[in-house]
Amino acid sequence: MLSSTVMNGTENTNYNEDKSNLGKGILGALLGAGLGVGAMFAFYSFAGFRFPLLGVGIGILTGYGAKTLFKGGDSTLGFISGGIALAAVVGTLFLMYGTFPLISIISVIVSATLAYRIASS
Repeated sequence: MLSSTVMNGTENTNYNEDKSNLGKGILGALLGAGLGVGAMFAFYSFAGFRFPLLGVGIGILTGYGAKTLFKGGDSTLGFISGGIALAAVVGTLFLMYGTFPLISIISVIVSATLAYRIASS
């Protein structure tokens, strides 16, 4: 009975470390999304035309930012990164068009999927 008590005390030692890394991963996802939004909007401002597929770059930067600061991959971080990328692309497209063009849903889906896959692997 004593040995099982000792084992239960040491089995969750990495839980707090993973929780603190999750916060850093979310910060990385936000930074990556911000960088992607800035790049996409700057391209629109300087080139003078809209290219919605640049939203895929937001997903890639979001996923890599999350994975880099998390120092690894996690499925929870992947879901959070996908949501952040989704919101960032929709927001950027709204800024560019003044409304959300329904045809750009492809860019939104691909962006969120890439952010999830990169951050969770």
